[in-house]
Amino acid sequence: MWLAVKRMLYSVSATRFESGLGVSQHRIWSMRSVDHEMVDEGPGFTIARAHKAETLVPYFRAERPSGAINHGWIDLRGRPELVPEIPEAQKSRGLANLLRVMAQQSSKVMSSACECGLFDRGEYADGPRWKADGFVTITFKDADKNADTELLLYFARYILGGIPTTEDHHIVFEMIIEPLKLFFGRTDCFALSLKPIGYGASEEVAWAAFNCAANSAAQAIQRGRAPDEQIELYLT
Repeated sequence: MWLAVKRMLYSVSATRFESGLGVSQHRIWSMRSVDHEMVDEGPGFTIARAHKAETLVPYFRAERPSGAINHGWIDLRGRPELVPEIPEAQKSRGLANLLRVMAQQSSKVMSSACECGLFDRGEYADGPRWKADGFVTITFKDADKNADTELLLYFARYILGGIPTTEDHHIVFEMIIEPLKLFFGRTDCFALSLKPIGYGASEEVAWAAFNCAANSAAQAIQRGRAPDEQIELYLT
């Protein structure tokens, strides 16, 4: 279980490498793209706007050119008991917790897509070799709110404001506000892509860091709810 050190105002302080090399000043270069406009950044986080619509809600099962399967959207609204059926969530308790928190009846937001995976950055990578990352695409249940990118930006900062620092794991967050092709037939809506990322010297350590990041985001999302509307997170 990770140890919360302190909370900050929507900025995530840098965390230490497991090897004891000191404080990481990791910057998320993957977001620096012609399709993205940087909105805010700091140690351990970035917030950007995407200009190209890549997804829609709902979407259907499809096979990607690589042969991978997009399993399609499952409506989890008010049905957290369906989360174990999500193939992507079976890889990570942290990702499953994020989905469960948003699937609660009291939640004002919903998930539309998710994924997670492990990546070998190579023996000579700058920093830890292994990276576990993923994403959850988040929208408001109220479609009108998804037409206002400022509300999604506020929600991104609200999540970051509830992330505790940790000296046990190397974690960072990417937040991307992106246009949707369709949201239940509407063409004027946007979504928030939340990307928790964990690094480690080994696969196990990277996954542990990713789960820490995803769990802390899940707790940040539900922290303003009444106690009886908050759920216990699966930590093991």
